[in-house]
Amino acid sequence: MDIAICDDCFNDIQRLEELILQHRKEQETICFTHFFRGEDLLACDHRFDIIFLDINMEGEIDGMETGQRIRDRKDNALLSFYTAYDYPASHIVKTRPFSYLMKNSSGEDLYASLEMILNEARRRSPVFITVSCDVGTFTLLPSDILYIAIYERGSAIYLSEKKAQELNKVKKIHGNGNKERFLASREKLEVYYELLKGRGFVFAKKSYIINTEHIIMRLKDTVVLSDQTELTVARSRKKQFDEEIMAYWGRTRGGM
Repeated sequence: MDIAICDDCFNDIQRLEELILQHRKEQETICFTHFFRGEDLLACDHRFDIIFLDINMEGEIDGMETGQRIRDRKDNALLSFYTAYDYPASHIVKTRPFSYLMKNSSGEDLYASLEMILNEARRRSPVFITVSCDVGTFTLLPSDILYIAIYERGSAIYLSEKKAQELNKVKKIHGNGNKERFLASREKLEVYYELLKGRGFVFAKKSYIINTEHIIMRLKDTVVLSDQTELTVARSRKKQFDEEIMAYWGRTRGGM
């Protein structure tokens, strides 16, 4: 994860770095880049996952204008103000910050805000799934997958129509027609769930996980996917399933 901290106080930079590192997950790599002026940050063409900005800084432009220029150039980095001043919301709305951290906040408040920011950055970062099967090895994005089910001693990874057409140009995959496009993987379903559970994949039955991104309709006992596949939701899982898909839709679609 690449994080930029733009602040003219090195002690504040160090404190923020220490707090972030306390939230680092095992084997997670976090790289920090420091900037002491907004002009220096804007001159850097590297794309960061998160940018922390002080508001009052040395230089010709303050953090507020720096943030606005970052948005003007269509940079989708998670932007968070990190400042000692409590500015009115009307002053910062154009910058669309993901969060607003007060330097003098209690450690507990900062911890909670940082955890939220880092989790969102992890959710946004691309994850590639490598699938080895009898027809070859393929690299997939989560969005390429409709659902994953137990299949023989491994898993069947059901593909979106677009991805299936792409792979069929290279290698023949299983299935004839829209509802039977899948790769037969040697990996267990639980392995894929551990990789994808934070990215909208939910158990609907013990035997399969569904990609929430591809759900277009929730019926009484089933869901309909983007390729019109209809899958049953187990009665014992309905409550948790609905809670998880609503939480995902709330984060990514602004609610349904």
